Amino acid sequence: MAIGAKYYHSCVNCGDINTDHRNEKGLPCEKCLPTEGTDNLLHDLEKFNTLKDYLFYSNFYSQYEEFLKFFEKKFGKPLTGYQRFWAKRLLLSKSFTMVAPTGIGKTTFGLISALWFARNNKKVALIFPTVSLVKQAEERLRKYSEGEPKDNIKILSYHSSMNSKDKEKFEKDFLEDNFDILIISSQFISRRRDIFSSKKFDLVFVDDVDAVLKSSKNIDTLLEMIGIPKELINEALTNIKLRKFGTLNNNRIENHGILIVSSATAKPRGIRPLLFRELLGFEIGRFVLSIRNIVNVRVNKKSKERLLEIIRLLKDGVLLFVENEEEGEKLVDYLLENGIRVGKSWDNFMDSFERFKSGELDVLCGIYTYYGKLVRGIDLPTRIKYAVFWGTPCFRFSTDIDKAPRFVIERVLREKLEDNQKMSRFISNLSNIPIESLRESVRKFISSEEWDKYLKELFPNIKFENKEMVVPDVYTYIQASGRTSRMLEGRLTRGISILFEDDDIVFESLRSRLMFLTEEDWVSEEEIDWSKLIEEVEESRVLRGEPTIDNVKSILMIVESPTKADTISKFLEKADTRRYGKLLVHESLTPNSILLVTATKGHVYDLETKNGVYGVEVLDDKFIPRYNSIKRCLSCGYQFTDEEENCPKCNSNNIDDKKEILKTLRELALEVDEILVATDPDVEGEKISWDVFQYILPVNRNIKRIEMHEITRHGFESARKEERYVSESLVKSQVVRRIEDRWIGFELSGKLQKNFNSYNLSAGRVQSTVLGWIIEREAEYLKSEKEFTQIKFGNNFSLEIEGNIHEDKAEVKILDTLEETLSPLPPFTTSSILSESSRRYGYSVQEVMDILQDLFEYGLITYHRTDSTRISVTGQFVAKNYLEKVGRTDLFVGRSWESEGAHEAIRPVKPINERELADFISEKIAQEITKKHLNIYKLIFNRFLVSQMRNPIVRKQKILIKTDGREIISELIFDIKEDGWNIFYPISVYAPFSDGLYEFERRTYKKHTVPLYTQASIIEEMRNKEIGRPSTYSKIIDILFKRGYIIEDSYKRIRSTQLGRKVYTFLKNKYRDYIVEETTRDLEKLMEIVEKGEKDYQEVLSSLYSDLQKLMRE
Repeated sequence: MAIGAKYYHSCVNCGDINTDHRNEKGLPCEKCLPTEGTDNLLHDLEKFNTLKDYLFYSNFYSQYEEFLKFFEKKFGKPLTGYQRFWAKRLLLSKSFTMVAPTGIGKTTFGLISALWFARNNKKVALIFPTVSLVKQAEERLRKYSEGEPKDNIKILSYHSSMNSKDKEKFEKDFLEDNFDILIISSQFISRRRDIFSSKKFDLVFVDDVDAVLKSSKNIDTLLEMIGIPKELINEALTNIKLRKFGTLNNNRIENHGILIVSSATAKPRGIRPLLFRELLGFEIGRFVLSIRNIVNVRVNKKSKERLLEIIRLLKDGVLLFVENEEEGEKLVDYLLENGIRVGKSWDNFMDSFERFKSGELDVLCGIYTYYGKLVRGIDLPTRIKYAVFWGTPCFRFSTDIDKAPRFVIERVLREKLEDNQKMSRFISNLSNIPIESLRESVRKFISSEEWDKYLKELFPNIKFENKEMVVPDVYTYIQASGRTSRMLEGRLTRGISILFEDDDIVFESLRSRLMFLTEEDWVSEEEIDWSKLIEEVEESRVLRGEPTIDNVKSILMIVESPTKADTISKFLEKADTRRYGKLLVHESLTPNSILLVTATKGHVYDLETKNGVYGVEVLDDKFIPRYNSIKRCLSCGYQFTDEEENCPKCNSNNIDDKKEILKTLRELALEVDEILVATDPDVEGEKISWDVFQYILPVNRNIKRIEMHEITRHGFESARKEERYVSESLVKSQVVRRIEDRWIGFELSGKLQKNFNSYNLSAGRVQSTVLGWIIEREAEYLKSEKEFTQIKFGNNFSLEIEGNIHEDKAEVKILDTLEETLSPLPPFTTSSILSESSRRYGYSVQEVMDILQDLFEYGLITYHRTDSTRISVTGQFVAKNYLEKVGRTDLFVGRSWESEGAHEAIRPVKPINERELADFISEKIAQEITKKHLNIYKLIFNRFLVSQMRNPIVRKQKILIKTDGREIISELIFDIKEDGWNIFYPISVYAPFSDGLYEFERRTYKKHTVPLYTQASIIEEMRNKEIGRPSTYSKIIDILFKRGYIIEDSYKRIRSTQLGRKVYTFLKNKYRDYIVEETTRDLEKLMEIVEKGEKDYQEVLSSLYSDLQKLMRE
């Protein structure tokens, strides 16, 4: 689908400029390869004597194929999906953690990799946790090495059971480096640290990193073994202590060996493990799998009899969790009396556990605490099938102001002070202030008498009893129930988690937290077919003999925002984080993939300015965009694209160039089986996708585009089902928009700058059109002043009457009484949320767009650049779920609002209101966001919710009001006959009138009938007049402010400045045809036609070029 563009730094061989047409075909530039050549690219480049960087890629592919054959020859089976991924990293000389479930073949991979290195004359150290594993490794390695062409591969092994003669021989060979592969234990490393610090290995493989990490000094030894100098280790350690991460010069950390470690079972402690990240670019990862296959069942009555019935139904493989030993003893005694084979984890744990494991016990009872013996670290996929909770795991916190936990105190202070600008620094620093100082601050704002009442209002979704807050311990529930769904032969087993909970408030609190973290919901026991579900549980544990590990693929997922990358890695449970150059790469595991997630940090390419016509080459009536990598000056922030060694604005050489990110992405693409580009689902996201596609295609052809309309697990899984290639029409549409903006914008701006002798001025079709509206509206505003009177009756019903009313009474006559069904407002689009946020809170348009971007990237709302009011079936289920949670399912109706389409309205992605979200932030379950974020989220949530609710039926009066010689007909609502969406979006209701005379208060004032624009109303105008797009609304307003063309007055109304009026007058007088509303609208429609693929984009560019030439001549 190449669009005929040229891209700098994209040639896979010389790194110079290349066309996207050749990149898509995997070919280097025409300078390197004048013809399209044969299938043997290496041979062709050698033939033309132009071979450069492609040699690296060719060697890598060749070595990888050799390694595949070598491994299969030695092991008798091909590499699994995990092992393919590790092999690529190994051949790229990357140090890394092998993050994978047990039984995948980590040790086998290490042994054969050692053999591969040794046959290439390189030294290897293999480190195992025990003597028996050392012996096994030596035995297996000698077997694998049989028949090697290099007959003198020398394997040296040490273990304490060797006789004295063998020990002497080992010592001699060890000290003289008379070996190719050294096999030793973790203890040996600790004992001989002084010797190892002077030995250098090309590969060090650590089979059990937990054993090595028991001594933090072993970390230094491992680093020295692969050739990293002691002074560099000390410098890195100092930087870590000073929190100066990533500051070491990469050139000083080159030419060292490779370190491969197995994944840890627990998170490494202390600062020394961070040396791996600083010096080798990886962290010690852990195997974690957040994907679960669990049915959560609530039993709403804590009945021992029902517990017995359910356990008899389940038969065996049950973990029973209780709050404490006393409660556990009673339940265990009851179950034993009724013939259930049950054991206790608090009495001789190992004995009970082994009896349960062997099948001698059917039920094992334990305490539900986060570090409980049955909650963590147990992996028995065939044995553990069911988790039963006798009550919800909960924290109990004192509500006494002197004992309340920190998260409560901080939440109170934020709620009280966050809107106070003078307290902003205090609020931002809360986590660093001693708790007793915070308690003193709270006492200044809330009296002891008000404290308890205030807490209950602040935490309405939390249970309060006996001067305590009862907060569900959702993480313990997730950990404990997770024992029932584990990896088995490369697939997830089915599990059932049954919660006996009779308190609705506690249950709903747990339900909300579980939904937020895992997107799992609950079913009642009446809703399930027990026999069918138990059959599914048993079927998922049938051993089939051959694991499905070969189905695992390694995937690189590229997004544009680091925040989005972090959110994705969190809901997929981050197992590892690596640093590649300037990129952070998060590694997560799913049952069928190893997922690497990283971000481009926005656009990577933009049009250059120096070559062609403002970055567009015109050749034989064809228009060829020339894209160069985006550079940003780290000293002054100026952004540019041309090839400059210094910043054009401040002359600094401290430049951040996106070509470094592109190079890293190309290198990452070599490690994986496939690439998914998941930039935003709009034309800008599509263009970023193509820029990345054409750059990566020469090294990995398996690349697809996905669209995530919400950053959640559901959004990810839905996007995976709709993988596709980049949309040619969307990309071309963006190219046309960018070129039009560049051509007309640059030319008009140049004329402005020359006329006003100022380089800070700019112009463009849309921004200048909107500036004209603002200036014209001001003129209309000044002419529209009139006098009005507001009258307000005793029932608070008021209305505005033009002119001056002199009387204080009115005769009211009832004309009619009627019933009416009120329809809700539709869910928000981009323009309507910007308008409402500006109207309700006075936030600027750009501020709201930034907040919406955050809410989207944190996985709280759907994509926010949209003109659609459509609500999908998934969205309707979110509303239904919430209404069910608050006991109002009778109010749910569900509306799609529009027919099926690609985009949705802006809506919440989970049935969580803003109060619950604030609770989750306090408890560190959710990402910390500001009060402004919560305000915008509340608007979105409430507007969405009412859009899915039943319409209320109201009773209205139609009245005639006579006063001061005037007759006014009006209507008012005096009763709500049937509730609906008004429950969450209140309607004004007034006491009804009767026929008669009524006094009123009056206020006379002058006002303008034509209002000035606000940021909200100017965006509504842009939408109504079809000028601009959701993605550009805020940018247009923002640039008018930045250029000094407009300002906001104290009432948040937009006014033009003297400069703005002068600029517009100049443009209107000389270049009117380029900035009038009709021309701008016609151009928008033309671009939409290109977007739909109904018009050749070259034809549109030709028309725009004619406009440009005409403008240049004027």
